[in-house]
Amino acid sequence: MGAGQEPAGAAGGAVVSALQQARRSLRTGTGRGGGAAVAHNAGAGGRGTGFTGFGELVEAAHAESRLRQLYVFSSQWTLGFSSCTGYPFRNEVAIIPSHSGSPFRVKRHPLSDDVLGESTTAEEAVAMAVRHLLTDLGPAVAGTAEQDG
Repeated sequence: MGAGQEPAGAAGGAVVSALQQARRSLRTGTGRGGGAAVAHNAGAGGRGTGFTGFGELVEAAHAESRLRQLYVFSSQWTLGFSSCTGYPFRNEVAIIPSHSGSPFRVKRHPLSDDVLGESTTAEEAVAMAVRHLLTDLGPAVAGTAEQDG
């Protein structure tokens, strides 16, 4: 944690809420509220886009307690996990779902070209992402990466 930053207890709850909402969206096809970005993509489960692994990824990420502590965001079908709640994010890890026959990919940053690893299942991708997190990484804190210096 940076100087003067408090654990974002409410933010941590919002992350869990966002992932739970995305899970509900997979079942009901709706997407509203704090998890709208994730839920919007998860609502269709990636059908019609080739990103059919997105729904599996949301389910697997929600099941992992270390990822639930981080702030989750979705960009271009990729789930990113940040240790701060504001933009610009402090990207800890990102997971690209399986699409059009490709494997799940774990990356350090959603837009980077550096792939940390690939897997055939969402569960394996989530486990790989967790292995790349710092061991002492705690819950997401309020603020931005720039505020932490």
